[in-house]
Amino acid sequence: MESCGPSIEIQIICNKFSNLYVNILAIGRAACFEALFWYSIGGLMGGLASLGLRARNMIEALIIDGAITTGEKVTERDLAERLGMSRAPIRDAIKDLLADGLLQRLSARSIVVRDLQLSEVGEIYEIRSMLEGRAAYLAATRLSADGLQGLTELHEQMCAASDRQMFSEYYQLNIQFHRAIHRASASPRLVSMIETVMKESLLFRSRGLVDAANLGESSAEHAMILRALNHQDPDLAGLLMDRHIRGGLARLRLT
Repeated sequence: MESCGPSIEIQIICNKFSNLYVNILAIGRAACFEALFWYSIGGLMGGLASLGLRARNMIEALIIDGAITTGEKVTERDLAERLGMSRAPIRDAIKDLLADGLLQRLSARSIVVRDLQLSEVGEIYEIRSMLEGRAAYLAATRLSADGLQGLTELHEQMCAASDRQMFSEYYQLNIQFHRAIHRASASPRLVSMIETVMKESLLFRSRGLVDAANLGESSAEHAMILRALNHQDPDLAGLLMDRHIRGGLARLRLT
């Protein structure tokens, strides 16, 4: 087999695109370019996966903000034009959102944003109250000083958004606050379970935070949870989080 030879260009290319070949001069030119080919394919597939994730996040944001409403039909073509992407990553994103329950297939050619029934909403909040209560319980003894500082800063931003009645901003900060507590539980499996439930919650959670009184009540509950975490009181933190989630359901039903 013909060797790569002492060509500096070949050595540079092989070193750049594959760390699998330590001694470039010992392998053939065909092997060099085969390695480059498969490395490039891997990079291409990784790029497509990243675009799919980006498309999914952008579509989720449109649903959260109400730009795409429950029951509204969605198509690859419309979303691709709206997001300025090709249809391939949009197709992958739609598959993921169907699996997550944010989208619903009505027929072979019809996909809509899922419209949850009130009974389903109640069940989701019941599950969330148990899971997030447990996360807060664990976080009370596992939260780092930096983590507590981050939660404090988030709560301050939420109070400011509440005072200014900036509902969309408050809602986004609310998600960040809860997810920070989930991560602080240091329980990856629990976090994964909560995320699964929260994805369905994206369809309706913002509805309970469109009233100034509701924002103030939610913010006050966050303050009590934060205080329990600061005092490293797991029982109180878990109880307050459970009540907070159940209170969220009550606020939702009043809107």
